Amino acid sequence: MPAPEMMHAIRVHAYGNSEKMHYENVLMPKIEADEVLIKVSATAFNPLDHLIRMGVVQETFPHKLPYIPNVEVSGTITEIGKGVKNLKVGEPVFALLNILSNGAAAEYVATKAEYVAVAPKKIKLPEVAAMPVGALTAWQALFDHGQLESGQRVLIAGAAGGVGTLAVQLAKWKGAHVIGTASEASFPMLKEIGIDELIDYNQEMVEERIEDKLDLIFNLSPEGSNEVSNWLHLLREGGTLVSITSPADGKVAKELNVNVVHMNVQQSGEQLAHIAKLVDEGVLKPVIAEKVKLKDLAELHHRAEVGTVRGKVLITVGE
Repeated sequence: MPAPEMMHAIRVHAYGNSEKMHYENVLMPKIEADEVLIKVSATAFNPLDHLIRMGVVQETFPHKLPYIPNVEVSGTITEIGKGVKNLKVGEPVFALLNILSNGAAAEYVATKAEYVAVAPKKIKLPEVAAMPVGALTAWQALFDHGQLESGQRVLIAGAAGGVGTLAVQLAKWKGAHVIGTASEASFPMLKEIGIDELIDYNQEMVEERIEDKLDLIFNLSPEGSNEVSNWLHLLREGGTLVSITSPADGKVAKELNVNVVHMNVQQSGEQLAHIAKLVDEGVLKPVIAEKVKLKDLAELHHRAEVGTVRGKVLITVGE
């Protein structure tokens, strides 16, 4: 019997601090009929990654230990299941993985083909891994939930992060007037990607700066529910607040005749294909703050614990 194929991966062996993460040899994944095997070029860090590893959200995201973290991936297909028709071996791809399955902090990852899209060609394949969470979250918030249209006014609270920077670009592509909250240090970068107005959250209150009513608020900020609910007064009647962090008060929303949505991002290879097209057209690009190697992922998690990680961090695997 031949020896089983092995790969390098980061695995979390117990909930707790970053010392529970180990770079080690593990069995390569096997694929089902509706899955593909991807040789990982890169993955990316998300704040939720270290909350899951710490065990803070294990009731919501229960993992069988040990597990391989990271839900974003770019890479090359090396094997396809017998039921997969729309993808080919050798294609460069990207995907948002199932958060409850083994992830992309490894040399190979298996995932359902429906989550996968062919990668854009305009940017390097590793950099594409910085896009799935941010681009899908922004797309679904702005267009699926927010129904954003040309000429409308949108506030993006927390515009400088991995999701926010992509939301700014998508909203501008749609023809919206985009206002964002960020620290002053992020203003030059946000101006470069086309934002219309900026609010320094360290110096200014959102409620004091917004004079004309908004059609949509997309909340990515760490503000609590009370503050987020205060922003509902800034919406026109029928407007919408979409939050991926603290939810707004539904009772207040009803009184004001506005809509509130508390969302989690969903996998969609179809939407990623649209996003890849926009990247190739020069509409959309990831904003990457730094790059680290896979073997140094535990150190990155330690930095997240003490609050020194800023912006989108790319984790290179195939380089």
